Amino acid sequence: MGRGRVQLKRIENKINRQVTFSKRRSGLLKKANEISVLCDAEVALIVFSHRGKLFEYSTDAW
Repeated sequence: MGRGRVQLKRIENKINRQVTFSKRRSGLLKKANEISVLCDAEVALIVFSHRGKLFEYSTDAW
């Protein structure tokens, strides 16, 4: 049996929220890389944390 749907609401615990952000951010960056490789697409991704820290990913334009 599969996992249940995640209820989308703000995580109140700061530590849990930061852990979830880090895990999901790395998963999102991985997916961006995968789609660029598999589909030969140019991808740009910009993510800002709640503190304003920048995380970015972009493919090289040929």
